[in-house]
Amino acid sequence: MRGISQDSLPQRSGTSRVQGKAPAKIYIEHADLLSYDASLMPGVQKLKGNIILKHGNATMTCDSAYLNEEAQTFEAFGEVHMVQADTVNMYSRYLFYDGVTKLARLRHNVHLANKTTDLYTDSLDYDRIADIAYYFEGGSVSDAKNTLTSDYGQFLPATNDAEFRYNVKLVGEKTTLTTEHLFYNTHTQIGSYEGETLIESDSGQIISQRGVYDVGKDIGILLDRSSVFSGSKTLTGDSIYYDGGAKFGEAFGRMELADTAQRAILFGDYGFFDDKRNYAFATSRAYAEDYSQKDTLYVSADTLELISVPIRDRIKLDSLLSDTTSGKKPDTLQRYLRGYHHVRIFRRDAQAIGDSMSYISSDSILSLYGHPYMWSEARQLSGDTTFFYFRYGKLDYVDVLGNTLAVEHIDSVDYYNQMRGDKLRAYVADSTLRQINVDGNVETILYMKEEKSNDYTGMNRMTSSTMYVTLDSGIVKKSSWKGPVSGKLYPLSMASSAELNRLKEFVWASDRRPMSKEAVIYGMDSLSQTKTLPPPLSDLRKFSGAQAALTAYAPFDRAAEQDSLRADSIQKARKPLTGTVYRARYQYVLRPKKEEEPTSPPPLINTSWVYKAFSNKEDQDSSSTSSSIGILERKN
Repeated sequence: MRGISQDSLPQRSGTSRVQGKAPAKIYIEHADLLSYDASLMPGVQKLKGNIILKHGNATMTCDSAYLNEEAQTFEAFGEVHMVQADTVNMYSRYLFYDGVTKLARLRHNVHLANKTTDLYTDSLDYDRIADIAYYFEGGSVSDAKNTLTSDYGQFLPATNDAEFRYNVKLVGEKTTLTTEHLFYNTHTQIGSYEGETLIESDSGQIISQRGVYDVGKDIGILLDRSSVFSGSKTLTGDSIYYDGGAKFGEAFGRMELADTAQRAILFGDYGFFDDKRNYAFATSRAYAEDYSQKDTLYVSADTLELISVPIRDRIKLDSLLSDTTSGKKPDTLQRYLRGYHHVRIFRRDAQAIGDSMSYISSDSILSLYGHPYMWSEARQLSGDTTFFYFRYGKLDYVDVLGNTLAVEHIDSVDYYNQMRGDKLRAYVADSTLRQINVDGNVETILYMKEEKSNDYTGMNRMTSSTMYVTLDSGIVKKSSWKGPVSGKLYPLSMASSAELNRLKEFVWASDRRPMSKEAVIYGMDSLSQTKTLPPPLSDLRKFSGAQAALTAYAPFDRAAEQDSLRADSIQKARKPLTGTVYRARYQYVLRPKKEEEPTSPPPLINTSWVYKAFSNKEDQDSSSTSSSIGILERKN
């Protein structure tokens, strides 16, 4: 960094920049034997027995050593022990130390320990200036509850921050995490991972590409299309907040919640499940697929709920649902699918719309409220409330209560058979209407057809207290009226008036009928492809209840901010150096790792690691470590 004043450079934590003074020397505090032979090893002293060397606030002990006072380096052998500031202890069978760069390279049975963490490896480099230790030939880091293994790892003893790459595995008391890249704090037990990640715990399993996970609390923020498996439920979303202890999952963006026990799948832009309450929720383009019957039921609404209640506790839910009918109970769970506002339903044998709905799986009853409409073939049923009863996976019959109206479009011309009353029951067989019973203040309009010519000959308008209609292949074969009956048969020439050929409150709402599952599912085309996608979440603070896990990103945010401040300072400080500088800024490059590199380091090879966390995928490209393992080399 020529042309930059030493005073203008921001100081790295733990780094000493002194002008006009030589760096501290390595001192021999004790040795049983000291010898020197210039002919064999010029400038190198040989020490043996109970050796104690000091350099600043670091103390090193060993059985034997070579000390080069001029180069300020030494090699240590035997029972090597290095203590940094009375807080970090390192043990090995070999040590190479450079007093100018304050770099230590430990080899063979290496053990680093501070108050809370133990690191084990066979090759470890420790930079005293940056207070960073890293291994690159495999190692492990353990705290009181968890053990981490990886091919590459680095550890900051002062902050307990660590980074791991390649074949990373964390094993805890209740959790196992496998990934390729992990930032982890051994004190907080919070990790930030990137790449294909599998998290297994007592509460379930997580598959994720990027996110933050609190190992101790089993809480995670999962990004980049993750999935959570908990019991019978699978939650998938662009972004997920998950609390394993509470058995709670919350998803944002393209949410999918599959429940194999309830044989249903919920979809929406937002949703959550509470496994302890057996409750699931979806909203914003929400829809559900219920495959508990032979024919899949598709339901969409502004809001959907999926609830499971043990059969023995069913009475407790009576206040939530009305007009339930007892039926077959093959399962131990009573399952409810409920929808609120703008309900749309599609099955191959029936379609419907309404304001709200409730579906009871064990009784196979689907209830529609808010003046719903139901269609089957060319017939439409409407009223205040509609109940669909299914049997053996097929629609059995339909009850319509209050202001009931049945309409059948009978020809390409403007002819409609109509039945109106207080309540109506329609029986279905093989997806076809077989019988319609209307009761209470019945009004009917039926068009009469000549069997031989197949032409319509007249219109019959009747009133009665009860009416029965029998159909065959969708054609009215028999009709009968009971109670006080009155009416009149009109020729077609007199039946063209709307006042005559339409009952009061007649509506033919075929334009509102969902004709396919794509018409039920918001944002889908005929090929079942999503037309539009919700915008991705860019701010983790949009997650409710996730504030605790957000603390995992705080150190990385600070590191990025410091890097930015340093860059700004360097750009502004363009003035010549003054005085003598013994501490230079270093540039780090990655040299390829040889296939059979010796464990003993070559003399005067200065290595270290620049700690730089990332907060998104793009930042990975700026990391100092490539996708293949190498050795970081610090250049003066």
